[in-house]
Formats: sequence, structure tokens, C-alpha cells
Amino acid sequence: MTAVLTAVGVHKTYRLGRREIPVLQGIDMSLMEGEIAALVGASGAGKSTLVHVLGLLDPPTQGTVHYGETDVTTLPTPQQARLRHEHVGFVFQFYHLIPELNALENVCLGSMMTMSLPGWLSGGRRVKQRARELLSKVGLEERLRHRPSQLSGGERQRVAIARALIAEPKVILADEPTGNLDSNTAAGILDLIWEINEERRISFLLVTHNEAVARRCDRRIRLRDGSVESREVGRN
Repeated sequence: MTAVLTAVGVHKTYRLGRREIPVLQGIDMSLMEGEIAALVGASGAGKSTLVHVLGLLDPPTQGTVHYGETDVTTLPTPQQARLRHEHVGFVFQFYHLIPELNALENVCLGSMMTMSLPGWLSGGRRVKQRARELLSKVGLEERLRHRPSQLSGGERQRVAIARALIAEPKVILADEPTGNLDSNTAAGILDLIWEINEERRISFLLVTHNEAVARRCDRRIRLRDGSVESREVGRN
């Protein structure tokens, strides 16, 4: 199997006045092509920080992140932004949808921001058609023109998943994607994630506190105090 995302010796330290607060301490990990891996650990273990570093939302203090064979930590910021859009999709616990935009516009937004005006004028129709297809895929074909305030929590998360898929990424980083949902809605979102993984071979890294969800994954990476405590293989 090929690694689509790799962290090598990743450290992350924040400064608070004169204090240094180490959050990640020498993380080595890989996410393989077509794999669903769970990132687990107690609150404060560094899970969300690691997701931000892997997704180039926050630079590591030390170490490198690789997309495929490319060390992306050394690239200029504009090139990082382009590779992040092409390689990685994000799904967060609180959706991060723009309240003034409808579902279709929220899904299109990332592509709109990365395309030039001439590019959008020539390719915008294709992007909108793909967004419609993705919203249909996640069961929202009748909700395209609804704003987030008009959608349930589960529907908002489905919009977020469609948005994550718009650029056909190799990896989706999902930080507690069901943490804000009731159990029945959460089960539907998880089934959708597994269906997408099986159909499209997209790799997922799921941050979760739910051990039942973690056991469903191909592999579990357990953090403790900013370090990898254990790696557990197999769905059991």
C-alpha cells in the first residue's frame, strides 16, 4: 500500500508569553491509500493540533509533512494552499459552513476561491454540476438552495462532506465528525463515510472519542501527551 499522508518527527510548540507549551512531541505516522484510520486519545492529547498540522492549517515547529512523496512543509504558502485544496478535504465537528450561503454555494466555495476569475467563468458551470451531484450523493438533492440555518445538524454535516469531496481529494481529515450529532444521525454519517471510502478509495483520518467508532476503522492511532502511544491494526 502507498502512503498518501505522512508525518515525520512532527513537533508543535505554542508560546504563551514566556512559556513554551509542547503539544506534539515527535509524531511519526502514515495514512495509507484507501485506509480509514482512527486518531484517538484523551482530551488534550494533541489530536486536533495534529489534524491542523497534517492539513497545513498550522505549521509544525519541527519535522515534516508529506503528501505522497512531496515534503509540503518546505513549500511556499501559495503552493501549500493549492496542494491542500487538491489533496486534502476537511470535515469538522461544527461544520464551518458560511451562514449566508446555501448548500450548493457552500460546496462550491473552495473551488471558487482557488480559481482565477477567467477560470471560474470557463469552469464554474462544471464545478456547480459536480456540487449538485455530490449533494445528491449525500442525500440532499432537494436541499440545494437551503441555508445552514434551514438544515438539521445531520444535513449540515452532509453538506460539509460534499464540500470536502469537491476537489476529489486523496485524504479527508475528519475532526469529531459525529461529535455534535445524536446517535441515529451519527450512525448515518458514519455509514456515508464508509460508503465513500469503498466507492472512491479516499483515505480518512477520523478523530474520535468513541471507541466503537475507532474499532470499526482499519487502524487506530492512539495519542498520549502529544506522542503516539500505540498503533492497533484491524477492525475488532
